[in-house]
Amino acid sequence: MHGLKLRKTDILRILEDSLQALSVPQSIQVVLRSEFRDKDVWLDHIRIVKVLADLEQNAVEAMPRGGTLTVSGEESADRILITIRDTGTGIPEESMDELFTPFFSTKPVGEGTGLGLPSAYGTVKAHRGEMSIESNARPEDGPTGTTVRISLPRRLIQPPSGKNTMILDDE
Repeated sequence: MHGLKLRKTDILRILEDSLQALSVPQSIQVVLRSEFRDKDVWLDHIRIVKVLADLEQNAVEAMPRGGTLTVSGEESADRILITIRDTGTGIPEESMDELFTPFFSTKPVGEGTGLGLPSAYGTVKAHRGEMSIESNARPEDGPTGTTVRISLPRRLIQPPSGKNTMILDDE
């Protein structure tokens, strides 16, 4: 992850931009919930939009018979939390440990490269963020689906060492 372009941006616009890129069948309802009082964040807008759009696309693909995709955002003083939740088929428990392994895919051969989640994880880590995934693929254990949580600092105080980072302050 080289060359993050950190600039002041609007977190709600990032969420909206990620959903705009998405092609959603009519059988899927999309819900956007935002609880931001302060929408200013210092992130690489384009990279975070791509991360969210990729995760949202995974969620849509996990709901072949329809369902609900919920994207929500909330904040604390120095962090933002983005949650992407689907009511899809879920990820089998035996696959959970491999999700961030490059070239591992739960999709049928020819349908997934296995690079989406590792790439998303790398971008989140480059922003000094955290990413976690919870999923249930067993209807007997309750509602199926997957929840991805991303926690990002509102502003990177110190760029990651050894990385090329540009901080653009337009003010």
